[in-house]
Amino acid sequence: MPSSSFVLVLIASLGGSSALASFPGYSEKFFNQTLDHFNPADSRHWQHRYLVNDSYWDGRGKLKNGCRGPILLYTGNEGDITAFWGSNGFMIEVLAPKLGGLLLFPEERYYGKSMPFGPDSLTAENLVYLTTEQVIEDYVDLLYHIKSSTNSENCPVIAFGGSYGGTLTTFLRASHPEAVVGGLAASAPIGYYDKHGWSEHGVTQYTWSDIVTKSYAEAHPQCLQTIVDAVSAINNAPIEMLVRAFHVCEPAGLGPNAPSELFQYALENLPQENYPYPVGNNPGWPVNATCDRLVAAATSETSLIEAAASFAAESFGYSSGGPCIATLTEGPGSVPGDGPGPGNWGWQSCTENLHQFSSRGVRNFTFNLQTNAIDVCNAAFNQSVSPDTTALTRQYGGYALAYGDVSSGVSNLIWSNGGLDPWGGGGFIKPGNPDSGNHWIWMAKGAHHLDLRGPHPQDPPEVTAARKKEEEIITQWIMDASNV
Repeated sequence: MPSSSFVLVLIASLGGSSALASFPGYSEKFFNQTLDHFNPADSRHWQHRYLVNDSYWDGRGKLKNGCRGPILLYTGNEGDITAFWGSNGFMIEVLAPKLGGLLLFPEERYYGKSMPFGPDSLTAENLVYLTTEQVIEDYVDLLYHIKSSTNSENCPVIAFGGSYGGTLTTFLRASHPEAVVGGLAASAPIGYYDKHGWSEHGVTQYTWSDIVTKSYAEAHPQCLQTIVDAVSAINNAPIEMLVRAFHVCEPAGLGPNAPSELFQYALENLPQENYPYPVGNNPGWPVNATCDRLVAAATSETSLIEAAASFAAESFGYSSGGPCIATLTEGPGSVPGDGPGPGNWGWQSCTENLHQFSSRGVRNFTFNLQTNAIDVCNAAFNQSVSPDTTALTRQYGGYALAYGDVSSGVSNLIWSNGGLDPWGGGGFIKPGNPDSGNHWIWMAKGAHHLDLRGPHPQDPPEVTAARKKEEEIITQWIMDASNV
């Protein structure tokens, strides 16, 4: 769940398999969606984009209640929904054909083509309708539309989501158990929102960055020191040289506070992409490859700067001879992994999605709510919003969702997390009460929602085992829901 400046590059790389000719395609459709689900007097609507594939919904998965097959819903998160299609091979290539399922991928409002106010959507006045609560209601309304228009009211729905999408899956099941019978929430960092529960679950303000640092420390014995040396060399180098080396459009593109911040930002986000095989522009195990690259270049400050700059430029989509990298409005120098600032995810961070992270190791940073968030949000949105760091926990629950009273908690959820993923530090990791019907899956060599991707020969064994267990659980949920 990186800031929106980085997420467009990240999800493009995550969707690598969508380029394969054999990967199933989708139809793009639009639904006349309600703008404000909580104001009956507001009759405004907007065109909500969703992707659908019904090629497997042909009766092969017919259930005892007469349903032709389950509905597999991806709870779209912060990005263009088409980029998420290719990174969800477990749903698309495995479960849909086996279960005879309808694939439904709604786009999150205010992203991609789902802009309620068109080109004016990202103003402070119009962004007030971008909340987690409104997004969830979008998906519920779309589900009921699909069911009623296809005569499939009795078909069970399974929700899937990765990162913030996994958070949405969890909150959807918690708030609308009648709409979805279960959900797979992969790499959902819900615990990071519940600061009061951090101590009990071994989480601190440094957990996110400590996982990042651990990734580089384990990749190469000289990697962390080389990163420190690279940061020092970059900060002491002539700005004109750095602009050319990093392929940024202007000096400000290197970072708002120090020239090394763009490099550090790229380093911080790489561990969540630490997959065992090539994805997008990344090689297999990209953290290890990056460490090898930097250490090999540490023969001189010049070569080290060039290697660091080349890595950072590639991370943000630069290709030889292509356009320069525009200055990022959020991310570099800001809260690790987050991005209070202008734009859609900047708004979400400035309202209810801010994480209170500090950093050490790859970058030293001390979180301060006023200077790192409130002041930034005031400048970005005309002093109209201020982060509420407890909003989501108050409304939906934090750790209590997974570890609270079974009689009042959520049920039928799978929370999967990986040891290589900094977002996993805020996930529901340790097993809770099995009587809840929930499941906790841990993958030591898992990066950010790796289990949602399609099977690959180079998958770590525990990831393959995780998908097998998830399939068994989901299949049972479907059988139970349709056994009437």
